[in-house]
Amino acid sequence: MKTCVFTLVILLLAPLAAFSQQGTYYNPRDDQYKLLGLKRALDAYNIAKSELERTKSLFDRGMSSKAELERSDRTFRESEVNYQQSFLAVIYERRYISIQKAVKSQLPNGQRRVKLTLANMTSGTNEIKRLLNIEEGLYALVQPDVITDVYVALLNDQGAIISQPYETKIEVLKVGEDPTIEFTLLQDVDIATVRLIYSQNQDQKKIYFQKDAASNRVAIVAEQFSQEAPLASTATYRMRMELFSSAENTFRLEVANLPLQLNVYFQDPQTQARLTQVKYTEGVNTKNVSLNVLLPSRANEELRIDQPIKFYVLAIAQGSDIRVDRSKFLTEDQVRKMNVGYAQLELVPRGIGQFQIRAQQLYYEIAPDQTVSMTLDIVNEGSRWLDNVRIDADLPLNWTKVIDPNTVDRLDPTSEKRISFTFTPPPDVGVGKYDVRIRITGRSDNQPLEAEPKTVTIQVTAKASVLGTAAIVLLIVGLVIGIVVFGIRLTKR
Repeated sequence: MKTCVFTLVILLLAPLAAFSQQGTYYNPRDDQYKLLGLKRALDAYNIAKSELERTKSLFDRGMSSKAELERSDRTFRESEVNYQQSFLAVIYERRYISIQKAVKSQLPNGQRRVKLTLANMTSGTNEIKRLLNIEEGLYALVQPDVITDVYVALLNDQGAIISQPYETKIEVLKVGEDPTIEFTLLQDVDIATVRLIYSQNQDQKKIYFQKDAASNRVAIVAEQFSQEAPLASTATYRMRMELFSSAENTFRLEVANLPLQLNVYFQDPQTQARLTQVKYTEGVNTKNVSLNVLLPSRANEELRIDQPIKFYVLAIAQGSDIRVDRSKFLTEDQVRKMNVGYAQLELVPRGIGQFQIRAQQLYYEIAPDQTVSMTLDIVNEGSRWLDNVRIDADLPLNWTKVIDPNTVDRLDPTSEKRISFTFTPPPDVGVGKYDVRIRITGRSDNQPLEAEPKTVTIQVTAKASVLGTAAIVLLIVGLVIGIVVFGIRLTKR
């Protein structure tokens, strides 16, 4: 009977012993419901702790072996690690960082800055402590309401870092303390991705920058602030205008320090409509505008070839009484004191030579033993001198040529040069039509130029016989005399 009772006790205690040695049974849902997994790990930890204390008591009284004590101690330590891991998993899962503000501003030197305000939104940790009766020492050691070593960076759509510094580190981020960090934008964008790396988390949040309205102006950025343009052409400046204002949404567009002979107008690059002002609607803080500068065909004292012209584009609030007189020159200090949005641009007028060829005659008839002498006038109708002008002619086979001069070192605008040509056919030239192609090339502002070729047509006719010609003349004269005599006789009858 005693043997049966002992066996029954062993069978009843066996699951408990296995439970105490191995901890809790693994439940796949513990990874999904981490709080329940933490509760299960806490129960296993408490059971293992009680079992270790009981085994120690038995060992002290000599009722338990050292192997059983070591086994209980090992089980307790494993359950303690599992419990702490479950606790950290729950805490890390509830940690969250939010972006409170992201304000973009412009410095006087044109740099774009972003002020980023972060907040530790971790919540519910006190409820975990109260619900599970977690020991104070572990709770204080982990500090669930504090996030340490937070790394922050700004990325563009391609994933490249566009912030300077590339990454910044927040040592401690506490609940209720919202730090503000500042970046310089290496790429001017309105939308960026904020990358946050902390603990075992990596978050990426795509945000739209707010505009710092304190400056109450429009920031103007030109894609090409300095351009070269030949006379009689149009220089186009494409600009991006960002609104940094909460008081005004309509701005006049003006130009200063540009010579009056240069006509200008602003244009919407999409609709091609001409503009005198821009208006920002709700939710739209950026406008694209083009400035077109029309250059005259000739230079003068105010508009000199290769001399840069620095001028300003201004965006003035509609309610402002500031007026721009293009006939007056404004210094940079005067423009800065206006407290308006502006951008300094540069225009370099360039001239270019242009050939015009004048010829009195391009058709000649000659006998086989004759030559053709002709002249051409080369005129520079462009706005820049022509360099290294070369004159050449493509002749029929065995013909010869003389060109005087065949090169011109320099031909100034509106000036001209007369060129003489002599074309000589070969002695055995046949009767027929021959074409001579005249080519004129040169350079202007290091650019090759070529005039439209001129074609001279030479008709070679057969050489007439003198005796045959005299006989024909005498025959015609005799015939005329005979007709006259015959007519007189008729009248006498």
